[in-house]
Amino acid sequence: MKILVTGGSGFIGSSLITELIKKHEIIAFDNGFRAGFENILSNSNVTLVKGDVTKKEDWAKLPTDVDFVYHLAAINGTKYFYEIPSKVLEVNVRGTLNFVEWIKDTNAKQFFFASSSEVYGFPKIFPTPETEPLTVPDPTNPRFSYSSSKIIGETIAINFAKSYGIDFIIGRFHNVYGPKMGFEHVIPEFIRKCVKKEKFTVQGDGNEARCFCYISDAINALTLLMNSPDSKNKIYNIGTNEEIKINDIISILQNIHNQSISPIYEEFKNAGTKRRVPDISKITKLGFTPEISFNDGLQLSYDWYSAHYLSN
Repeated sequence: MKILVTGGSGFIGSSLITELIKKHEIIAFDNGFRAGFENILSNSNVTLVKGDVTKKEDWAKLPTDVDFVYHLAAINGTKYFYEIPSKVLEVNVRGTLNFVEWIKDTNAKQFFFASSSEVYGFPKIFPTPETEPLTVPDPTNPRFSYSSSKIIGETIAINFAKSYGIDFIIGRFHNVYGPKMGFEHVIPEFIRKCVKKEKFTVQGDGNEARCFCYISDAINALTLLMNSPDSKNKIYNIGTNEEIKINDIISILQNIHNQSISPIYEEFKNAGTKRRVPDISKITKLGFTPEISFNDGLQLSYDWYSAHYLSN
């Protein structure tokens, strides 16, 4: 197949392309906001197109004879939610509107839209199923610029797909991590503080809990959803059920780093939900099984990030 991946040079996008090029022809579309095309393996099966999803003229650069699209392009990362919330909304909402307007004139009969666990706001049910109401807890808090953009994005994807008579798949990612994920997230920041011997500050009391999904497991989920005839026009949580508290990360990291860590807890203003635990039974029924434990994934992440920090 010929597959378009928007946000192709990002963390998930570039990892997905590395897997897809084994069997398919790929077009990678990205403006390089977070990373350049150097993240993508040099391969004759990949065509690189530099462009901005918010600009219709850049979408016109793309071929229309595509068979499937992964729309991953978005601005994420808590740092950006607070610093540039209007840009987050512009890229994630306008970019998605431009995408659905573009796809109607292509050969594609199906696409994947990348959503997020953040759409659940402060969920009441754990593990949280896909049927949990989507909420924006406080529109005045810039943190929720991202979650609101993904709620709007899901609504756009579903309704435009229905109007065109094509199929959609929505995946709500839950804390995907691993090498090359960027430097603004909790795991690379914790590793940096260890390696660089910085003051080990922690926002909150360390009891906040998440279920982290290693990148290779997330990619397996993405390819499974594309290839499964039963995934059409449905929404899936993508993640694991292995709930890890921030204090657990510190404890495991201490063993990997082989040095004691003395965390300094600071008030976490405008924090999100204390827990994020997905119900993954729906995607599990399609055959998805996470393979990388958090201990193993953190070790792999530590190895890559520690080498990076020591060389820079």
